[in-house]
Amino acid sequence: MRKLLLMLVSIVLLSTQLFAQNRTVTGKVTDGTGNPLAGVVISATGITKNAISDDRGNYSIQINEKTATLKFSYVGFGDIESRIGSRNSIDINMISEAKALSEVVVVGYGVQSKKAFTGSSSKIDTKEFAQLVTPSIDRQLAGRAAGVQVSNSGGDIGAPARIRIRGINSVSGNQSPLIVVDGVPIITGNLAATTNSNALGDINPNDIENLEVLKDGSATAIFGSRAANGVIMITTKKGSRDGKMKVNYDATFGLSSPGKTFDLLNATQFVEIANEKRLNNAQTAVAFPSPTGTNTNWQDLVFNRSAAAIQHNLSFSGGTQKSTYFFSLNYSDQKGIIISNANKAYRLRFNFDTEVNKYVKIGNNLTLSKQVDNDQNNGSNALSGSMASAMRMLPNVEAYNSTTASGYNLRPGLNQVGLGPNLIPIDDNFTNPMFTLNENIFSSDKVRVVNNTYMEIRPFKGLLLKSTFNYDVLNDYSFQGLDPRHGDGFGSAGSVFNGSQVFTRWVFQNYMNYNKSFGSHNINLTAGMEAQKDETRSVSATLQQISDLYFTKNNIIGGTGALQFGNGGIGRSGFHSIYGRINYDFANKYFLQASVRRDGQSSLAPESRYGDFPGFSAGWRISEENFWGKGLGLKKFFSEVKLKTSYAVVGNQLGGFPYLSTFSSANYGNINGLAVNLIGNRSLQWERSKKYDAGIDMTILNGRFNFVFDWFLNDIDQLVLAVPTPPTAGVPGNSISQNIGSKRTRGIEVTFGGDIIRKKDFNWNLNLNFTNINEEITSLYSISGAPINSIPGTYNLLSVGKSTNIIHGYMYAGVNAANGNPMYLKGDGSLVQHNIANG
Repeated sequence: MRKLLLMLVSIVLLSTQLFAQNRTVTGKVTDGTGNPLAGVVISATGITKNAISDDRGNYSIQINEKTATLKFSYVGFGDIESRIGSRNSIDINMISEAKALSEVVVVGYGVQSKKAFTGSSSKIDTKEFAQLVTPSIDRQLAGRAAGVQVSNSGGDIGAPARIRIRGINSVSGNQSPLIVVDGVPIITGNLAATTNSNALGDINPNDIENLEVLKDGSATAIFGSRAANGVIMITTKKGSRDGKMKVNYDATFGLSSPGKTFDLLNATQFVEIANEKRLNNAQTAVAFPSPTGTNTNWQDLVFNRSAAAIQHNLSFSGGTQKSTYFFSLNYSDQKGIIISNANKAYRLRFNFDTEVNKYVKIGNNLTLSKQVDNDQNNGSNALSGSMASAMRMLPNVEAYNSTTASGYNLRPGLNQVGLGPNLIPIDDNFTNPMFTLNENIFSSDKVRVVNNTYMEIRPFKGLLLKSTFNYDVLNDYSFQGLDPRHGDGFGSAGSVFNGSQVFTRWVFQNYMNYNKSFGSHNINLTAGMEAQKDETRSVSATLQQISDLYFTKNNIIGGTGALQFGNGGIGRSGFHSIYGRINYDFANKYFLQASVRRDGQSSLAPESRYGDFPGFSAGWRISEENFWGKGLGLKKFFSEVKLKTSYAVVGNQLGGFPYLSTFSSANYGNINGLAVNLIGNRSLQWERSKKYDAGIDMTILNGRFNFVFDWFLNDIDQLVLAVPTPPTAGVPGNSISQNIGSKRTRGIEVTFGGDIIRKKDFNWNLNLNFTNINEEITSLYSISGAPINSIPGTYNLLSVGKSTNIIHGYMYAGVNAANGNPMYLKGDGSLVQHNIANG
C-alpha cells in the first residue's frame, strides 16, 4: 500500500512538472494595414517544431520554460522577435522590408530611425531604375534627389557621371562624393588607361537594395576628411530567413539614339557658301558640286541611331532561421551612340551571413566583375576626335572610295581626306572619322574582386560589436592600336600601346553601437577605428613604326616596332581614423546628436597629419506636442512635423605627397639625369568646409504626402591653390600649392511627393524637387601684398565674387557691314573688331 501511494505521488508530481514546463501560445499575425498574413513561420529556441500562421493569420505554438522569445519570419518582411514572459497570447504586426527601409536612414556605421534623424538626406527608390539598361547606377541619379546634380560629359557609355552634391566644394581638389557600399568606401573613378571606364559600373544596379544620399555636415561628419562633397550610401540585397528560395529572372532590351545633332550645311549649301566667301575676298571658286551627286551627312555615319542594349539578371535568395544568402548573375551588352563605343559587363554577387550562436554572427559580401570597354579618340578638339572631325568634313565628299587600297577616301601619301570636287583640303587637316573609328582600337579589359568579410558580436542586449575587413582589387589591361595609314597613327608610322594597372585597397573597421533606454530617455553610442591603404601599380609599353598592320590590331609582340618605349610607376597612400557619435532623444520628441572624427592622412606632413572634424545637430518633433494635435488641431493634416538644424566641419582629402619636394628623370641634351619636378609645402592641410543646415520635414494626411525644406550654407576655407612664383626662382611649374583660397555656397532645397491617386488597382505617385544654389569665390591669393581677384584659365575663369570656373570670353556685337569683320564689346563698352585678313 505504501509503495502504491509513493508511485501515485510521483506520477502526480511528474505530471505537474510537465504541465509547468509546457504551455501553448496563440496569436494573430497581420501586415502594416491590418490584413492577416498566412504562411508566417513562428520559431523559438529550445523547440524543434515551428508553427505556421493560417489563412486568417492565426497561429498556435507549444513552448517550454526555456523558451523566452518567439521569432516571426515572412518573405518580404523584416524578422520580428517578441519576448514571451507570462503571456499566452501574442499578436504581431509585421512591417514590409520596403516600408522598414523607408523608416530608417542608412548612415555611417549604422542606421537611424527616420523620425530621429536630424541631418539632411535623400532616399532614392532603386526600383525606379533597376529595370533600366544602364552600365552604372550613377547615370540614373539625375533629378531624383534635391541638391544632387548629375550630368554626363558626353555620350560615351563608359564615362562616369559627374555628381555634385550641393554645388562645387573645391576648386582644384576632389569634387565627387564618397561612395560607400555595405558600409565600406570603395574604389571609384575613370580608371582605364585608354578608354572611358567607370569603376562604379562593377556594381549591378539590380543588386542594390537601398541608396541614401547624405548631404549636410552632421550626416557626413562621421566620415571626416572625406565628406566635403557628400556621401552616397549603397546597401546591397540580402536573403530572408523564411526557409524558402526565391528565384528571379528578368531581361531588358533597349535602344538609344542621339536626341539632337548639329544643323550643318548640305552639299549644295556648302558649295554656295564656300565660293561666296572666296569671291567676296577676290578669290576664285574652290568648291564644286559632286558629279555623282554626293551629299554626305557625316553625323549619320558617325552616330549609331539604333544602339542596342540588353541585360539579363538572375538571382537566388533565401535562408533559414540562422542564415541568409543572396546570389546573383548579371550580363549586359550595351552599344554607344558613337559606332565604335561599346560596353560588356559580367557581374556576380554572393552575400551570405549566418548566426554561429545567439551572440555571434559572421558574413561575407563578394563581388566579381569583368567589364570590356571599346572607345575612340574623345578629344573635343582633336583632329581625329569623332565629333570634331564629323562636324568639319565637307558634305560633297564621300567617306569611302573602293578604288583605294584602304577602301576609304584618303589622299595618297598625305594625312588628309580626299578632295573630291574641291580644290583645297579641309583647314587644319581634320581626318576621315570613318577610318579612325573603324581602324583604330581603344580597348580596356578590367577584372575586379571586392570581398567584404565581417563579424558581429552581441554580448548582451543593446551592444553590437562589429569588425569588417574589405579587400578591393581592380586590374585594367588596356590596348591602343593606331593605324599608320591615316589619323593619329600617320605621323608615327603606326603606334601600339599596352598598359596594365592594378588598383588595390584594403579597409579595416572595428566599431561598436550601443543602445540604451531608460524611461523617456534613449541613447545610442557609436565608436570605432578605421584604417585604409591604397596602392596603384602600372606598367606600359609603346611601339612606333610598326612593321605590319596586323600588330596595330593585336597585342604587342616584341620587336614589331622600330621605336620602343617603356613606362611604369607605383603609388601608395593611406590613413588612420578614430571616431565617435552620440545620439540622444527624450520622449521621441527632442533629439541631439554630436560626432567627432580624427583623421590622419599620408599626403600631409607628419607634424600636421592629423585633423579633427566635429558635427552637431538637433531636432524637434513639434507634431508630438499636445498643443499641435489637441490645441491647434493640426495632427490630422500634418501628421508628422520635425524641425532640425545642424553644424559640422568636414574635410577634403589631398592626393599624392604635395608636402614633399620630389624629383624625376630628366634629360640634359642626350644625357639622362634627374631634376626637381615639384616643390613641396609642409604646411599644407585639408580644405575645410563649415556646413550649416536648417530645415523642416513634414508628413501630410497620415503619410499620403511628404514635404521637405532645407536651407544650407557652406563656408569653405583653406582652398588649395597653385600660387605663382617668379620665373627666376626656378620652381617647377612656377607655382607652389598653398591653403590660401576661400569660397561660399548657399542654397535651398524643396522636395514634395506622395500618392495623387491611391486605389487598390491603380496608384499614381508624384515626386518633385527643386534646388537653388548660389556660390561665389570669396578670396584667392596675394602677390607681394596685392590681392589677386581673378585667375584666367584656358576656357574658364576663377574670379572673386563669381561662381567657380565661369566661362569667359568676348561679348559678340555683330558684323561690321563695311568689311565683314566681327565686332566685340570691351569691358568699358567700346567696340573692337577682329581683322579676318591678318588676324
